[in-house]
Amino acid sequence: MSVLLLLLALSDVPLPLDPGTWWEYQEAYSVPSGELDLITDEVTRFTITGSAARPFVLQTGGFDPSPGPVERNHSWLRLGPWTGEEALPLPLEPGRSGPRSEGGGSWTVEDAEEVTVPAGTFVALRCAFRTWTTVSVLWIAPGVGIVREIQGAPGRRPEIERVLLRWGTPVSR
Repeated sequence: MSVLLLLLALSDVPLPLDPGTWWEYQEAYSVPSGELDLITDEVTRFTITGSAARPFVLQTGGFDPSPGPVERNHSWLRLGPWTGEEALPLPLEPGRSGPRSEGGGSWTVEDAEEVTVPAGTFVALRCAFRTWTTVSVLWIAPGVGIVREIQGAPGRRPEIERVLLRWGTPVSR
């Protein structure tokens, strides 16, 4: 299985970006409120729209839908709703970091690990963007996409946590 993970990670783009590809997540959004956090659960859907040459990620549902373009070159990949303005390094392999942002941080591929979510169990690459005030972590299963995501402040309950419920690619015609 690790050979398959390595081959998929070394491919041009580690997740399917064909228009019509979609992912559905269970999203837990928490807001600190005194001693108890207020938590909202919703289903969030991300869909690749646009064209193969200019894919776009459309986000519907969830607390803060933030659609955005997919941008890439030979050494990095930016996925608007998931990575913000910062870019993931390509190829995705443990120890690699993306270009540094103006704030000094960068996405780093920390390790490969097994992740179990409602959609199944996947070998995923843990990619993290960490600063003093925020942490974002994506678990990316090559060939599938992002299977788990957390965002929030270091040392606190994640403000947003998404786990993959199901995903699909366009039907071949």
